[in-house]
Amino acid sequence: MNKWTGKVAVVTGASSGIGSAIVKDLAKRGVNVIGLARRVELIEEISNSLGEVLGIIYPRYCDVSDLNSIKETFKWIEEKFGIINILVNNAGIQSSTVTLDESNVGTENINKVIDTNFTGAVHCAREGIRLIKKSNDYGVVININSVLGHSIPFGEFSHSVYPATKYALKAISETLRQELIVQNNMKIRVTNLSPGCVKTNIFLAAGVDPNADVFKVLPHLNVENISQAVLYILEAPYGVNITELTIKPVGEKF
Repeated sequence: MNKWTGKVAVVTGASSGIGSAIVKDLAKRGVNVIGLARRVELIEEISNSLGEVLGIIYPRYCDVSDLNSIKETFKWIEEKFGIINILVNNAGIQSSTVTLDESNVGTENINKVIDTNFTGAVHCAREGIRLIKKSNDYGVVININSVLGHSIPFGEFSHSVYPATKYALKAISETLRQELIVQNNMKIRVTNLSPGCVKTNIFLAAGVDPNADVFKVLPHLNVENISQAVLYILEAPYGVNITELTIKPVGEKF
């Protein structure tokens, strides 16, 4: 990770779960990390818990479902840092609302999932790539996806629009990669990282307790597995673009 020491990374959804693990691992390796989330105090706790590390963590409020919040945040980043080198689009939510729920709450939940998981990621990528280009240096965009962006297992549990947002995120990852080629930019790489089942609090929104007994027998990854995958992607030589990386726990059946 020496080539990224002193560089600047932006991680969305940085307050818990996969995002917090990524923030920790990057900071430990000397990367200065701007952690974005709505619960800024949790990022501050992460920073305090690490003690002295090579990188500095900068907690910053951002609601990625709100375009104005994204624009204001990246304006602040540009004013304070000038450029960035790494963007990890990690923010994501799930909902227990089924797609065919006709209630107002159902509509609001569907829109929130789409705006957070896909629309927000697109706008963060646009802003982030602009600041990576400004560095005139090598950079990486990593979109944290899901195996549900590749296939949808049948079952009584409804994933609602969550898989649709992940299919879309997979598509936009490839679109961004191709657009950079058309622009003759060979310094910025784009990766779509798709984990299998990961034990995080995202299950709470779907009505499943991540501490439930089912996780004692259900094969699952931990957040550190995903963070290590991010480090693996960053370690690739500059001329290598890992466009797609899917990781599953041993024994996962879908």
